[in-house]
Amino acid sequence: MRENGGPIANYLNFLGENSFGDALNNWKAKNLFAVFYAQFLEKLPYKRQRQGLAGEDVSRATIRDESDRRLDEFVKRLERGDEKLREDVNRVKAFWMESSNSSSRETNIKNMTERYAENLACRTLSLAERVVNGTEQNTAENQDEIAVRINEISKAITCTPREAVDACHVNPDALSTPSSAFVSRMSKLKTAAPRANCCSMFLTAPKLFMGDKGDEWVSVVIRNAKLLREKFPNVDIDAVVEHDPELLVLAGLDEAVEELLSLWTAEAFALSDVDNDFFAEELSVALRACAPNGGALPEMFS
Repeated sequence: MRENGGPIANYLNFLGENSFGDALNNWKAKNLFAVFYAQFLEKLPYKRQRQGLAGEDVSRATIRDESDRRLDEFVKRLERGDEKLREDVNRVKAFWMESSNSSSRETNIKNMTERYAENLACRTLSLAERVVNGTEQNTAENQDEIAVRINEISKAITCTPREAVDACHVNPDALSTPSSAFVSRMSKLKTAAPRANCCSMFLTAPKLFMGDKGDEWVSVVIRNAKLLREKFPNVDIDAVVEHDPELLVLAGLDEAVEELLSLWTAEAFALSDVDNDFFAEELSVALRACAPNGGALPEMFS
């Protein structure tokens, strides 16, 4: 492939091999053009590059942002030699290690590393500090209950414990939402969008699907997914729903659809969907731009 790709394709392959992960971070192997290319990719207007900072429009931020911010604060206190905090970390870390060992015996999945378990314990404890009322003591029992609940959530929505705890940092109400509600919501979403990754949708929009009003928002998403299918019959709507589920709760989405169709024919949308791997992202951006409120989310997401 490299020999037959031509000079442009070959150079793009070179940039792709040197613009991510260890290859980019290894100073000895760092290439100036690869650095600039990585920075260019970060500025592309797709959702994975559009994520906000923690504390700024949290629902549009990656689920890790809020968790990472609180983790940094927690680790600083741990490094200052807080013995009580270290005891809590070791106890919750032991829980995650044992939980991982039990799961690996059942599924043959590799055991959790100690470093990963400690990171997960710190995230769990920083979440516990956040959700416990100011007048209520953050006891070991409370912390252990939250760890157990996070483990249950990860199983209910088929994600990793790390993803579950990060989602709970964005929407702590998930901790008090029954696992049966998660399963029911995922089942309904799967019926509405069979080819969509429902777990990804939950992690993309935990405020939408993981709180006490999740059933109401699922109904809205299902209704508007049907609208998009009717208006764009030859477009992969499942990909749009998976990429940006929050799009489907925008006020005035029907108006945005009509506005967009007045600018571009349904046939043109169908051809674009076939030719463009990023069409779901682009259609989402276009619909938000055409929405009456400029694509702003309901107040509950701010």
